[in-house]
Amino acid sequence: MKNRKLTYLIAGIASILAAVSCDYLDKQPDDQLDIPAAFENKSNLERWLAYIYNGIPTFYHYDGAIAVADDLTPPVGWESQGFKAILYQNGNFTPAQGGIIGYWTEFSKRIRSAYIFIENAHPLFDVSAKEIEWMKAECRFFIAYYHAMMVMTYGAIPMITEPAQGTNAADMQLKQEPFYNVVDWIAQELKETSEILPSAYEEANKYGRATSIMCLAIRARLLTFAASPLVNGNPDLSGFVNCDGVQIFSSEYDPERWRTAADANLEVIEAARESGYELYVERLSDGSVDPYMSYMKAVLMRWDQGNHEVLFPKTYDSGAYFDRQCNPRSMGGAGAIGVTQNLVDAFFMKNGLVPITGYNGAEPIINAASGYTETGYSSASMTARTKYFYAEQGAVEGQKEEYVITTANTYNMYCNREPRFYISVLYNEQYHWGKDKHKSTNKSTDFFSGGQDGGPSHDSPTAGYLVRKMVDPSAIPSESSGNYKTRHGAIYRLAEAYLSYAECLYEYSEARGTWAANKAEVLKYLNLIRERAGIPQYGTGLDGDGVPMINPDGLDMRDLIHRERRVELNCEAGNRFDDLRRWKEAETVLDGPFYGMDSRATSANRDDYYKRTQYQTRRFISYWWPIPQDDIDKNTNLRQLPGW
Repeated sequence: MKNRKLTYLIAGIASILAAVSCDYLDKQPDDQLDIPAAFENKSNLERWLAYIYNGIPTFYHYDGAIAVADDLTPPVGWESQGFKAILYQNGNFTPAQGGIIGYWTEFSKRIRSAYIFIENAHPLFDVSAKEIEWMKAECRFFIAYYHAMMVMTYGAIPMITEPAQGTNAADMQLKQEPFYNVVDWIAQELKETSEILPSAYEEANKYGRATSIMCLAIRARLLTFAASPLVNGNPDLSGFVNCDGVQIFSSEYDPERWRTAADANLEVIEAARESGYELYVERLSDGSVDPYMSYMKAVLMRWDQGNHEVLFPKTYDSGAYFDRQCNPRSMGGAGAIGVTQNLVDAFFMKNGLVPITGYNGAEPIINAASGYTETGYSSASMTARTKYFYAEQGAVEGQKEEYVITTANTYNMYCNREPRFYISVLYNEQYHWGKDKHKSTNKSTDFFSGGQDGGPSHDSPTAGYLVRKMVDPSAIPSESSGNYKTRHGAIYRLAEAYLSYAECLYEYSEARGTWAANKAEVLKYLNLIRERAGIPQYGTGLDGDGVPMINPDGLDMRDLIHRERRVELNCEAGNRFDDLRRWKEAETVLDGPFYGMDSRATSANRDDYYKRTQYQTRRFISYWWPIPQDDIDKNTNLRQLPGW
């Protein structure tokens, strides 16, 4: 009985496939088909492949890695209803509890399904040999991709290098392999597969299928993780061994891993450029960058809509429920998913400077040179040249392509911030593009206690904010249809490769004493991100528009690089959680009090609302996700990760 475990998978494939969103899944396969018969029919062949694709994590998700970092904040009251992300934030999650991240169980199923596809798929009268070659390469990509996701999440994993053989339970008792053995094997598989797959497909209905660029992107992400402090010379992990007593993590620091990662990221950048990928930039009539529209659409738009930045899209990743949860209640939304004060503090000012350099307890250490203040309200409106008509109601009179970003009497914390802030965060008394479901008019948010969008309510914004990024502005919950649209998820954007390359090259330069030689290259890729963001770049003198550039000399370059990444990739999938882990900063950032505005204050006591107020105390548990206890019980070769 070869591949017994996956034969069982076939028996239940009809119910599994019912949840897969692909055009060719209208018909269900015969439950009784044996494995060879499943590959004699194009429809079944595509269904099998679709099941493998369906394991890609959901992008618009707020009960996963995205919510356990310091970006999104679901209502803390949801813990009483078993919302797993809140359990984790509060330190109440255990290996016996499922949910949040289910990679260990789900990915192993799809990995073995991919191996069976590779073994059994062959050309048919309506499926060419070339197409089969690509499909098998797609399976190789997913075998490597799912392994990469698992090793970055759990650290110590087995390598599934072939379909399960034999009929005994002992055949499934795989053991955890040394971390770098797994990483190097995955990187090699992705490199080889990139040489088989095309960089893009001519057929529009193949958008989202695995490409050579996707292979290189995931390879670069993995190698960046593998070069980082969590696993590269971390003495805290030196005592962790597998069932044979073999050490899983190396405690010896190797700066060459930063060089390898830098090369991998540069390879992504160059291959993407040659294939027509580029940062999404929307321009004004004079040719200058519109940073508001550019940043918003870089995530939301597809390739056929002109966005050539997303290197790895998850197609049919509906954000409709996400939109509803993030829109204010008075607009017909749930008004539940917000952002933390940590994220609000992270954005730069419009002059490109850092507003807050650190904290003394709950009090921020303010960079006076930035112009940032947390006292009082603005005396005048802030305008910007943009087509972003969602900013404030109405354009500036007599001015083409200019809109009000913040009105007079806006709390100063939110004034004169960079464009990405206004695309990402919805704060109190901010104009909202939606319609008041009671008045059918546009309005400002009202997060005050007793307000239309505030508490006391089970779903009220816990920290006094809602998330604005990734929310489709054309989706208006108060309208009958909601205008909800199925859209893609941006699993990997070119911006990530730019930021990762800058980071890896900087770290290697610091380790090898070559910073002076590589400084211009590092700043080049940071500045490409800042140029699109509409803020002054790093360098000396003036930029092309005569704006003074920021001299990075004397500043903490590592901190600046981390800040750039934190802002640009905010709220996207699990990027922030993985970054805090690999930088070995999670134990500080994700442990202790979390703050927001005081949403208990009423509009009659407006000033009281705008005070930093603790809404939650978090407890950090471990840098690694736990192996499910059920799997530990079944496989005596497995060892639970540190901290659990």
